[in-house]
Amino acid sequence: MELLSGNRLVTLFGPGGVGKTRLALRVAAAAGPSFPDGVCAVALDSLADPALLAQEVAAELGLRDVPEDAADNVLAHLRDKSLLLLMDNCEHLVDACAEFAGRVLAAAPGVRVLLTSRHVLGVEGERLLPVRSLPVPRLRAGAWVGDADAVTLFTDRAATASPGFEVGRADREVVARLCEQLDGIPLAIELAAAWLSVLSLPDLAQRIDKGFGLPARGGGSRHPRHRTLPATIDWSHRLCSPVARALWARLSVFRGGFSLAAAEAVCSGDGIAPDDVLPTIAELVDKSLITRDEHDGAARYRMLETICQYGHDRLVESGQVQRFRVRHCRHFRAVAEAIAEDWHGPRQLVYMARVRREHANIRAALQFGLDPADPVPDAAWLAVRLHFFWMNCGFVGEGRQWLTRVLALEDLPDEVVVHALWESAYAAAVLGDHPAALEAGHRGVALARRTGDPELLAFALYGLGTAAVVTGQLERAGACFDESIAAYFQIDGSGARLYPPYHASGMVAVLLGDPARGEELAALCLAHLSERGELWGKARAHHTMALARWKQGDLAGAYEHAAECVRLAAGFDDGKLVAFQAQMLAEVALAAGERARAACVLGLVERVWLAVGGSLLTGGAAFVEPHRARKAELRASMGDEAFTAAFDLGTAKGASLDLAAEFLLEQLDRGEQDTGPLTAREMDVAVWVARGRTSREIAEVLSISPRTVEAHVDHILRKLGFTSRVQIGTWVASYAPGRLSTGDGTG
Repeated sequence: MELLSGNRLVTLFGPGGVGKTRLALRVAAAAGPSFPDGVCAVALDSLADPALLAQEVAAELGLRDVPEDAADNVLAHLRDKSLLLLMDNCEHLVDACAEFAGRVLAAAPGVRVLLTSRHVLGVEGERLLPVRSLPVPRLRAGAWVGDADAVTLFTDRAATASPGFEVGRADREVVARLCEQLDGIPLAIELAAAWLSVLSLPDLAQRIDKGFGLPARGGGSRHPRHRTLPATIDWSHRLCSPVARALWARLSVFRGGFSLAAAEAVCSGDGIAPDDVLPTIAELVDKSLITRDEHDGAARYRMLETICQYGHDRLVESGQVQRFRVRHCRHFRAVAEAIAEDWHGPRQLVYMARVRREHANIRAALQFGLDPADPVPDAAWLAVRLHFFWMNCGFVGEGRQWLTRVLALEDLPDEVVVHALWESAYAAAVLGDHPAALEAGHRGVALARRTGDPELLAFALYGLGTAAVVTGQLERAGACFDESIAAYFQIDGSGARLYPPYHASGMVAVLLGDPARGEELAALCLAHLSERGELWGKARAHHTMALARWKQGDLAGAYEHAAECVRLAAGFDDGKLVAFQAQMLAEVALAAGERARAACVLGLVERVWLAVGGSLLTGGAAFVEPHRARKAELRASMGDEAFTAAFDLGTAKGASLDLAAEFLLEQLDRGEQDTGPLTAREMDVAVWVARGRTSREIAEVLSISPRTVEAHVDHILRKLGFTSRVQIGTWVASYAPGRLSTGDGTG
């Protein structure tokens, strides 16, 4: 704690199993309250590719849809934060971690970095804290002398392995000697104590005595402490059954943990029956070689990095590593395909959580299988079948990186290439690489047409349509989406793999000035997806419906659909959609004359965009230009000081997606409640009546017909019991005076 308070970069270093992670987590928990923005802990033991380091940090920070090189986005997010960044297990990524930590320290003065590693980073300003083994007490006159942390840990783990275990007076010398032989290394102590489930304490001590008399792997030149843990693991390995040793080696292909079903699928066969996997895992859990956690009521298992590496070495020695990596890749391809087949159905949030749990395994499978020197066909299929994960769950940048590697391979099936192209088009469009988006989109459509497969064509047209939207080619986008809808209805049994993109075609219709058509298409989308219980597409349909209702003057309806859009989008961590919806709400507030509210929401929009992949420029001309225009308009009408204050408040509200969604929903509730006995549109008309505008002038401002204005005025008079427009003006001045004093917007 003292080192961390006086230094911005502290590295806890020491050999494997000595307790660096445990100590770092304790320090982070103690130091966390002193950092207003808390602690971000990033576990790197399952990350093999240094190019994904910034992506991993971004994910832990809650950033979504960042580009392939996410470092700039992470640095921008951290720039004004007071936060402790814990990066655990950096030894296999030393160069990448050193560079990244240096950039963080330079860009974010309020951030401190705590790392654990077997090697020092060598970064300027790095303060080193060696993590030593637990102290072992001496026994004098039958009593412990000195710190007894090693004995305490042994006793605790022994009681877990053998309930009721206690260290009697006669056992103290044995326990002290045993802990000393294990050099006080926590992992070695835990592994040894676990064997008390089947061995007595004297037997355990005797076997360790004999086991440590053997040369450790790697020769005898290493420091004794560096030989102790490998020797302990060797000893545990020799005591395991042959089946357990084989399973231990095979399980090393997993990263970030595994389920029982995955272990059975990947590791059974060749001497291990599927029914043997569970009891053998139980044996390894009992010996502290595997840890068990529970996620959503299901067991999940994990090996410490040191144990996993030992198993991997044994798998390499057996000559089977390639075989089981291929099986690992094939298994996760099957998982991805099963989810993709049912993605647009009622289990989306369950599927999203499942794939996020398997993210490290997916990365490992892709890293192995997309090696251009020896590619595995299953890996290309895995990458493209995960389109729902890359595009819908916040990993657009990473998805694009893997898809680029897929497209660099030769002799791929046309189906794989089409999927890789349309997904790349979508990703590039979202990330602001518009030329690449259009190029990939056109290639995907051309190839899909050659295949004659309507499903591939539907997907490809959606990718090209998305690229066309962000580049402002709205007519082309509309044509793509409409043809995609037509292709969908030519598919034989599409299931829940995809759905007709009514929402996208409807949004284009609204942007082209036909909100009635947009509402019709959004309604078709909601009807289609409601039957399936789908959520992600519904969020987009509600956004389109909100735009359409607003443009047609139905503010209450717009608020209703906007609120549902925000709720659903927040559930998926979909910052892009929240930002788009917020932009519309800023327009509504400005039209209502609520300039401070509009400026606040615009600040929120920019902050959310920063968190989901960059700047507003990724949104394309159709979204960027209105945003810039509204900012300029508000700054001019409010003055720099008032505008900046409101804008900065919104920026603070957009610091996290949850906070942004909560604020927007509060604003929507407020909007629905501010109109008293009138509907939202009737209040709009009433405010303009109070400002002395004629029906024709009001019609021009609200983009509705003079006849519709007169109908609204008639409804207002009847609801309020008035007989003249003057009375309406008096009522607005007393009920909603703020709407009359906020400038020339709609009321």
